[in-house]
Amino acid sequence: MGFLPFKALFLILFLFSHQTKAEDLNLFSNGSSSSTISSVPRKLAGKCNWFRGAWVYDRSYPLYDSFSCPFIDPEFNCQKYGRPDKSYLKYRWQPFSCSLPRFDGLNFLEKWRGKKIMFVGDSLSQNQWQSLTCMLHAWVPKSKYTWDYIQEGNKLYKDMNRLIAFYKGLTTWARWVNLNVDPSKTKVFFQGISPTHYE
Repeated sequence: MGFLPFKALFLILFLFSHQTKAEDLNLFSNGSSSSTISSVPRKLAGKCNWFRGAWVYDRSYPLYDSFSCPFIDPEFNCQKYGRPDKSYLKYRWQPFSCSLPRFDGLNFLEKWRGKKIMFVGDSLSQNQWQSLTCMLHAWVPKSKYTWDYIQEGNKLYKDMNRLIAFYKGLTTWARWVNLNVDPSKTKVFFQGISPTHYE
């Protein structure tokens, strides 16, 4: 299973949320271009219809090698489990009315320095997160990674048993809901991942 759709979705959301010109973001890699990239001037990101477009073949893809990325769950690493073809990894989303800039991990890290990124959702969000970390890993493979740290109160843990972390997370979430949500006006539903999701 490739992560290409998630890379495209992430870039779309990133560019759309900033309402800026794509060329002002300067996310293009130096000297890297593809014959399939449109030469039409880029429009304001907020004015581009990101949802109307087509998947186009691009020989310069994929943006990372799944074998060298330590963040992909083994269950989602198709190449590791013997998928023989790789052509499905060479497609990218191309909107009809504008072009998406090629991802530049160093530029991304610089623009997001000191800021937080939060992915909320189900396993699709997890795939997007893994794809982002793999794209960044391809740009800075020898960097130190700090997202395995877990903070509880004033304590910082390098890692934690997943069941204990899940329990602590749900307890914290439930405490917040009890303090901040009026049950006479709002119903709260919790949707989690099945324990057998990754078996």
